[in-house]
Amino acid sequence: MPLLKFVRSHPVFILILGFGLVSLIFGILVFNNSDWGDWYYSRIYIPMNLGLHKVLEFSSAPMYLVLLFILFIFIIGGLLSIGGHSWKMKVTQSFMYLSSSLIFIACMFYWMWGFNYGRTPLSDSFFQREFVTIDTAEFKRRWALQTHRVNTLRKRVVIPESGDNMAFQYTRIFRLTAEKLPIFFGLDTRLQPRCKEFIPQGGLLRLNTAGFYFPLGLESYVDRALHPSQKPAVIAHELAHGYGVTDEGEANFVGYILCQSSGDPLAQYSSALMLWLYMASDGRRLDPEFSQSMWDNLSPEVWIDLDERRQLDERYPEFMPQMRDAIYDSYLSMNRVEGGLKSYNRFVTMVLTYERQ
Repeated sequence: MPLLKFVRSHPVFILILGFGLVSLIFGILVFNNSDWGDWYYSRIYIPMNLGLHKVLEFSSAPMYLVLLFILFIFIIGGLLSIGGHSWKMKVTQSFMYLSSSLIFIACMFYWMWGFNYGRTPLSDSFFQREFVTIDTAEFKRRWALQTHRVNTLRKRVVIPESGDNMAFQYTRIFRLTAEKLPIFFGLDTRLQPRCKEFIPQGGLLRLNTAGFYFPLGLESYVDRALHPSQKPAVIAHELAHGYGVTDEGEANFVGYILCQSSGDPLAQYSSALMLWLYMASDGRRLDPEFSQSMWDNLSPEVWIDLDERRQLDERYPEFMPQMRDAIYDSYLSMNRVEGGLKSYNRFVTMVLTYERQ
């Protein structure tokens, strides 16, 4: 039979298709019932993650570079080894090889990410979807308080000239902070997420992002070119992803709590300014005049930090930002991150709700 002959001739391709089918079925189960995702994450993913971390700790090299190199060698070697008596056969086999590689990588992404997109989010497990609603007057008072807090924290901080090695330093600080918190929002502190510097410098800033989590390497990255006043908050955000938080607003919130609870002045300032900037984004739509007064009340030292950040943005201009936002928004929405890119903006609401609690 032709089908049986095809199966015998292409066993690897058939196995990968089978792996893809199993992954798809399990993904459908997870996305339709979060209990499946919670079961896989706690019973299989966490033990696997802990075991793999013991193996991967040997290297300080960014794992995405290591895996990209291995993938490049694997694909090139496979394409060069393709045989066939006609160009049609070679084209067919090349297509099968590349498609099976993409299927395998996509499936491994979800398994190594713990199918987190289908798990119960913090908005349900911690907040029970009960967020505070505040009027404009109360928001203005809280924003004014945040302005004072940012200015006060800035006076206590000496901004380093360089952000080199901050990823390693703050990974240790935030891990210890997570372990000491009495309640870490149901997240498993046995996990030991890592954050490293992204190479090349400025590469992420050109993509209009400051960092990302790489499930296949079980680690996250921040752009080496980030301003030192911004790095701690971004590192904490990416480590939150490593602890299993997928929603971007929730990762901002967990990162903020890690920074504020760390006792580190720079981390506290970095996250306080991050919250202030999100409040400024909301506030300008409520009352432009009051918004301007809040900007005017920032201290000269804070303005210097913001101006240096702006200079970095100009040094590393964004590459096709609209396409990047469209792709990432579609990715988040496809994976049930409520609101897509707008999920970042729930950060302020979560902080205000947490403060009320």
